[in-house]
Amino acid sequence: MAKQLVEYKSVYLIVGEQDLLLNSALEALKASVAEVADLDFNLETFEGESADVDDVVAACNTLPFVSERRLVIVRGVDKMPKDGTDALVRYAEDPSPTTILALVAKKLAKNTRLFKIVDKLGGVIERKNPEPREFPRLVQDMFTRAGKRISLEGAEYLVGAVGRDLQRLSVEVGKTVSYVGDRVEVGLSDAEEVASTTAKTSVFELGTALGNRDCAAALRLLNRLLGDGESVFGLHALALRQLRDLLSARALIDRGTGSQDDLARALGRPAWQMRNLAGQAKRFSAGELVVLLQAAAASEAEMKTSRDPRLAFERWIVKVCG
Repeated sequence: MAKQLVEYKSVYLIVGEQDLLLNSALEALKASVAEVADLDFNLETFEGESADVDDVVAACNTLPFVSERRLVIVRGVDKMPKDGTDALVRYAEDPSPTTILALVAKKLAKNTRLFKIVDKLGGVIERKNPEPREFPRLVQDMFTRAGKRISLEGAEYLVGAVGRDLQRLSVEVGKTVSYVGDRVEVGLSDAEEVASTTAKTSVFELGTALGNRDCAAALRLLNRLLGDGESVFGLHALALRQLRDLLSARALIDRGTGSQDDLARALGRPAWQMRNLAGQAKRFSAGELVVLLQAAAASEAEMKTSRDPRLAFERWIVKVCG
């Protein structure tokens, strides 16, 4: 049977924030081009941040070896200096008919000359970031493709522990699949065991430490999270939400309705997130939580005017745990 003819674009731009989606799109393109090119001899890859654009253009203008086409890939083209992307624009205006140039970028504004000219050629492939609510289902799909089943709460736990990075989630799914062995069903406890030993510190752990009134753990986690690049203001907002959850839980407990399911319905959160909230709320009185919320507002104002917002936040953490 004759091979189906494919009309390739001279230049492609694969753009999106998720490494997993970018790599998947690039691998699909490579597999397609491999039908008409021996990529052992007709593939060159460059990193945009360090590539010499003259070398990239020279590679594009090289004739393929015993094949119809050759493939040139530039990863991180959004990290190239302006003179580099300008040279790529000039190349795209008159590209080699035997080369397929694949540019990969996490972000590239649609009003840039490079985006516009590739779009005009019909070669833009956008891989949009999923909505936050979609990530647990995507994790479930990863397990399904591996022949496993995981509950929604287990998938939600992995997303909460690892973050909304599909590449990292894919790695954690792979580790969890190996961990459970021949078992088809993956439990929440399996996800907790794997993520607790491999994932970087989760912002949820800081909220847990505050709820437990564990000052040493809270300050240690704060230091680690800031070292991982988290914003001190974002962590303050998370801590404030934790305190509001504790106040809501305390109110339900005082009314005699503080079960895990009651809390999940009242707060609109997954039930697994509420597992320890009732016990934590019992460590505070309602009056205490109100005072701490007022102190949180004062600490936020101090953080916005202080040269050291972290210190202001740490003082508030000490009050919470005191």
